Amino acid sequence: MRAYLALCLLFLAITVKSQVPRPCGAPSAMEAKIIEVNHERQYEVRSRLSYDARNYRKRYVDEVFTTGDKRDYFDVLYLHNVGIEYRFDLQTKKCESRKISKDQFFPIGIPENATFYGEANIGTKGFPGEGVLVQTWGGQSERGRYSGIWTVTGCLPVKEGYYSNQTGYISTEFYDITLGISDPNVFMPPKECSGV
Repeated sequence: MRAYLALCLLFLAITVKSQVPRPCGAPSAMEAKIIEVNHERQYEVRSRLSYDARNYRKRYVDEVFTTGDKRDYFDVLYLHNVGIEYRFDLQTKKCESRKISKDQFFPIGIPENATFYGEANIGTKGFPGEGVLVQTWGGQSERGRYSGIWTVTGCLPVKEGYYSNQTGYISTEFYDITLGISDPNVFMPPKECSGV
């Protein structure tokens, strides 16, 4: 009888543990449009993002809005795999480079130590296919305190936010995501940066 009771308790524990959501794995390569906002530093960035987590690379083509009507335009390439960032000013046509490390590459995904906050629908549940089921996760990471929303199907980022004393609160929203990289040359430095 005791063995039967122990077996039932073990089965119940395994069943309960399997019902606790686990962080899903976000795509390793994608393209998206993003909007990043930092109210404390008073800027908004609208970007086209190319993202390659396998090779530690990101490229942002930015339109930066700061206080007033001022806008700046940049093409920023982060090659963490070789330790170089290229920042090309699309208005002045000047390119700057600086050293970066692999440790500064932050994946777009749910950290392994994340806490599950809940699940909800974006849109409506009333009609099939009219809503998107998402999960909210959060916690503490090397970047600071964070929370984010990812789709249940495909683990696509919807929104993420980070807070640290150095940066304040930065909120990022993701739109028009496509999986993979449409142009493999997107991670080549701009020709204006060849002499830098």
